[in-house]
Amino acid sequence: MSNPSEIIFGHTVEGLLLALKGRLDGPLRAKLKDAGLDLDRKLEPAYPNATWQKVLHLCAAELFPGVSMNEAQWRLGERFVTGYFETNMGRALQTVVRLLGPARTLERTSRNLASGSNFLHVEVERLGDTDYRIKVNEGGTYPEFIGSICHHGTLATGVKGLTTVIESRQGRAAIYRMRW
Repeated sequence: MSNPSEIIFGHTVEGLLLALKGRLDGPLRAKLKDAGLDLDRKLEPAYPNATWQKVLHLCAAELFPGVSMNEAQWRLGERFVTGYFETNMGRALQTVVRLLGPARTLERTSRNLASGSNFLHVEVERLGDTDYRIKVNEGGTYPEFIGSICHHGTLATGVKGLTTVIESRQGRAAIYRMRW
């Protein structure tokens, strides 16, 4: 389980909520409140990672009930990127990644992902011109969510033929391989 001092910043949660437009009424709203995200109140500056992990699970299950949780988390990550790019921080990031291109964007992944929490550490290893290994200390309960964020965030650069796979997972850490 996550450490209580690990927090996710409010703008990250805002990105997820924007990805859930039209789905935040009814049973999901009550479930999110029970998990620690009360949508009837102003967003907090930060939330515990444990709450974030519960919220991600609830949202993935609600949005994608007919697929495995791994696939649902990947799809939720894609929607999250779209929603995050609608936030102030996300719009600025989207502009930057378009200018940088895929290689330089991936080389900045540690900075980009770290802006959403106080605990996420990322190591980027360049294996070739279009071949990268991304090591993340916290892949979450389902590493597909972070993998999808890396994948779809990099797609925003305009790169063609991008593939992202989870190479391995050890405890909470995950290693991703990205090529194009």
